[in-house]
Amino acid sequence: MQQPRAIILFTLFIAASLVSCQDDEPVDFNAEVRPIINNKCITCHGGVKQSGDFSLLFESDALAETKSGKPAILPGNATESEMIKRILHTDPEERMPPEGPPLSEEEIKTLKKWINEGAKWQDHWSFVAPQSPTVPAADLASWNKNPVDRFVLAKMDEKGLEPSPEAAPSTLARRLSLDLVGLPPTAEMIQNLQKDPSLQNYERLVDELLASDHFGEKWASMWLDLARYADSKGYEKDAHRDMWKYRDWVINAFNEYMPFDQFTIEQLAGDMLPSPSKDQLIATGFHRNTMTNDEGGTDDEEFRVAAVLDRVNTTWEVWQGITFACVQCHSHPYDPIRHEEYYEFYAFLNNTADTDASPVESPVLPVFTDIDQKKEAALIRWVDSVKSSKPTYELAALVKSKEEELKAMKTYYLPIMRELPEEEKRTTHVFERGNWTVHGMEVQPDVPGSMPDLPANAAKNRLSMARWLVDPHNPLTARVTVNRVWGQLFGKGIVLTQEDFGSQGTPPTHPELLDWLAVNWVENQQWQFKALIKSMVMSATYRQTSRVTKTKLQLDAANDYLSRGPRVRLTAEQVRDQALAVSGLLSNKMHGPSVMPYQPEGIWQVVYSGAKWQNDTDEDAHRRAVYTYIRRTSPYPSMVTFDGPSREFCVNRRIDTNTPLQALVTLNDPVYIEAAQALAKKMEAAGSTPKVQITKGYELALFSPPSPKELQTLVTLYQNAQSHFQQSSEGLENLGNTETDPKRNALTMVANAIMNLDAFITKE
Repeated sequence: MQQPRAIILFTLFIAASLVSCQDDEPVDFNAEVRPIINNKCITCHGGVKQSGDFSLLFESDALAETKSGKPAILPGNATESEMIKRILHTDPEERMPPEGPPLSEEEIKTLKKWINEGAKWQDHWSFVAPQSPTVPAADLASWNKNPVDRFVLAKMDEKGLEPSPEAAPSTLARRLSLDLVGLPPTAEMIQNLQKDPSLQNYERLVDELLASDHFGEKWASMWLDLARYADSKGYEKDAHRDMWKYRDWVINAFNEYMPFDQFTIEQLAGDMLPSPSKDQLIATGFHRNTMTNDEGGTDDEEFRVAAVLDRVNTTWEVWQGITFACVQCHSHPYDPIRHEEYYEFYAFLNNTADTDASPVESPVLPVFTDIDQKKEAALIRWVDSVKSSKPTYELAALVKSKEEELKAMKTYYLPIMRELPEEEKRTTHVFERGNWTVHGMEVQPDVPGSMPDLPANAAKNRLSMARWLVDPHNPLTARVTVNRVWGQLFGKGIVLTQEDFGSQGTPPTHPELLDWLAVNWVENQQWQFKALIKSMVMSATYRQTSRVTKTKLQLDAANDYLSRGPRVRLTAEQVRDQALAVSGLLSNKMHGPSVMPYQPEGIWQVVYSGAKWQNDTDEDAHRRAVYTYIRRTSPYPSMVTFDGPSREFCVNRRIDTNTPLQALVTLNDPVYIEAAQALAKKMEAAGSTPKVQITKGYELALFSPPSPKELQTLVTLYQNAQSHFQQSSEGLENLGNTETDPKRNALTMVANAIMNLDAFITKE
């Protein structure tokens, strides 16, 4: 009996020692104290309310004198600190917090210990510049692909998880192609990877896709959500606006390896660069995507101010991942940004020449389509070649002979940014409680005090602000952007709340990985998007199968710790583009004014101008979704059904929904019926029996043969549909065309069913 007793005593001793060691550890403010403050205190003692003149938003506020004339926190003396006294008070009228349950014993113990240790403050992790962490050692040889895998594997070990096997080559090729170019892979890509699934051959496929012009079209969709790009001005009138040249600039920037720091500066301040090029002026369309209201009777200054407020809020959400809009009316409730600092940043964007008063939206830049631009360049070269050699009267006659060619060239006018001349600069004031009509103190352009300063010798203007955002010392820009890219590839970010890196956002699941990606992107990859994406998709983490086991589902249902591959619903654009691609209808035409594919009548009812949606009938009807005309008050309906935004404001993260309307769209929308008809013709040409034809259609759509059960189900559908069409005098009608062949109509029904399978609208 002595031995078990000795073991028990030893165990208790060890346990007591561990507790003692834990008690000796200093309190971690961010990990232990900040959550208590944010959950229980900040509502009454933050940036909105400072009950009793006590605020816990900043260290200086927390340690300052309160309404009582003495501080609520006395560092080193928890017993005498009024904060602790009020928390422990037995009178419910005096106890803090006044509403809800009192703090737990453990929470009180943490706060007392923190104060006794000196009430040491820490900045929230996202406001501290990232430092490149040590890459963990790999203890699994097959996972020694790149540093991404080592960080992920270390977290899996911590959570009791193991990696999943690599996905099948056909699955990998489809996943990679959808992620990089937004389209399904070619049959040749699938076959090449199946023949040689080596890492080297996989890398060749990655490089091929990264070099494709379709890369820019896919990744532009992500950015256009952020830029709130649309083809109309918004508000009730929602008139047409020529912004498509900005959209084309974004596509080209992604394709042409433009570094993200340059990408940022040109969009926010391209007009302020020395001798800006036409493309750099086009780039400034980013902030001319703000809505304008030229309806009669509106206050022009009110809506100009609304546009500047939107630009401020969008800039912070896109580049800093902070809910800066909260600071328009008061100091931030949770994050260290004061009310007046909002307007100091507002001042950077308050001196552009655009107003809300002009229907032509000046300043504007004349632009041409790609084809007309080539014609223009050719005409200029022709004039240059003949104007030394010809008398003036002859030259005029020659130019006149080109009039018809000139008339055929349509000029568009793109809204751009221009800074006001010095003598016309506006003054900026704090808006009292966010009311633009009630001006408080005047402020000068500056950045919040909780962030790194502008360089000492920098002019306080919009160009300096843009450069400040991509300064390596800025703690947020690189983190926010790599997190957004990670979310595109893995279905969600390392920080789930991509739009909020503040203290109310979700903490990163892999903080060291996030910082390593951010630092590596800036220092080693030189802000290159394609290099960043390649480092992610080359990882073993990305290449895992998405199949889940019961164990993984129990330990990590949401796959936060990446022990399996991504499995997410395709975006609205991808659902449509894929249907057109597998059916052979998709047009590869790039750039130019937005197009109007089929849309039901009655969605547009424009009372102001009588503008109508004119359905395109040529290849423009089958162009990629990124080129579809977007009218903010009535966006393209099938894309809205699949969670495409209206682009009235910046959208950092689309939230996927799952509704019956989505199936109704892909089953009945004429675009999808037309795609099914085209796929059915390909199936018909593949063989003479329904089984062969259906197998071919399934393989064209999903790059693998159907299981015996799936095949039998589809064959039964075919037989039932054929019987129906044989017995009915009606054919299958779509977009004015009627198909009467029962076999072809039955194949169309099967093709339509295949393109409605979960596997077809999901990236696995």
